[in-house]
Amino acid sequence: MRWTLWVPLLASVAPAALAQQSQTGLGWSALPALNYDSDEGFGYGVTGGLYQYGDGSRTPYLWAFEPLVFFTTHGRRKISLFYDAPHQFGAGVRLTARAYADRDCCQPYYGLGNATTYVDTLGARPSLPSYYTYRRTRLSADVFLQWRLLPGARVLTGVALNRNTTAARDPDTRFGRDLANGTIPAGENGSTSLGPKLGVIYDTRDSERDPRRGGWVEGLVWQGMVLPGGDDFTRWTGTVRGYLSPYPSLTFAARVFGEHVPGSMPIAMLTDVGSSFQDFTGIGGAESVRGVLRLRFLGRTRMLGNLEARWRGPRFRFLRAPWRLGAVGFVDAGRVWDDRGAGDGAAGFHWGKGAGLRVAWGQSFIIAADFGHGREAGLQTYLKLGHMF
Repeated sequence: MRWTLWVPLLASVAPAALAQQSQTGLGWSALPALNYDSDEGFGYGVTGGLYQYGDGSRTPYLWAFEPLVFFTTHGRRKISLFYDAPHQFGAGVRLTARAYADRDCCQPYYGLGNATTYVDTLGARPSLPSYYTYRRTRLSADVFLQWRLLPGARVLTGVALNRNTTAARDPDTRFGRDLANGTIPAGENGSTSLGPKLGVIYDTRDSERDPRRGGWVEGLVWQGMVLPGGDDFTRWTGTVRGYLSPYPSLTFAARVFGEHVPGSMPIAMLTDVGSSFQDFTGIGGAESVRGVLRLRFLGRTRMLGNLEARWRGPRFRFLRAPWRLGAVGFVDAGRVWDDRGAGDGAAGFHWGKGAGLRVAWGQSFIIAADFGHGREAGLQTYLKLGHMF
């Protein structure tokens, strides 16, 4: 979700984003989710949480269970369950598990490769579906364990299951044409993948939600087995993030990401970009390259870079709570390679740039508004919770 404001509705405790504050015992929350995104339109839904804080000696909590029901005016429907237990098996092991159903009547698809063409009038054809969308339904579940080896160093083990069902909204769409010409194999209209994920993570950040110093390095491999009897794939992912604060009010943040997927990952899964916590989407959109249309470029190999200058402004109090204003300037870039598509070596990197505002409640609850500009999409607006990385 891009712009997501969790507004307290019936809350006995703050949501998990505020859980770094000292809490004890069992708490719960229920909150509406309000959303607007230049790519996905308005969104609405509800989320909740059940949190066990123990005696307050362990942060952010002993465990958290968070359900979510979410809809958008562009036709997306999502129901998810998330469980996080940083101390499930003692101080050295963190358990996370999630399950969700996600139905999108209008998933973007612009073709494969780094130089696919885009004609804006085809995105809104009179009495016809957008040329650049298709239907996708996903059922997904995963379970992961992170094992602490040394201070800051962890090993990730786990397994992920995905069931994707896709269909062209009309034969005369980009997805329909690529189905007809064989670029998208016919068997991908219903694909199931199951496989283990392994990774190594080194995290020296001084804060999970608003880091100012330190870094994050991770390497992941996911072996996906397409069932029954399909072609397997392997996803190799590497990410480096760094944070530097030359002054108390200024932080420079950078992220470099690369991923390679040999084998036959279904097209509907190439939209996912790997992470040890939760996959995000790209290339293009609020989670990867702001100012570029969501999921604009798909390919088996992708690179991404982000650079931000974050300014921490003055503190103030509102409704007896501490708040802080802030701002950010950013430059994003990304590209893909795929020999099945257009312009594997052409076009270079696709750029987005812009600025944003931040309003922080306490130490870790951050409302973010970003305004990115790209050559094709023009000005795009993203309002959400938290920094991009």
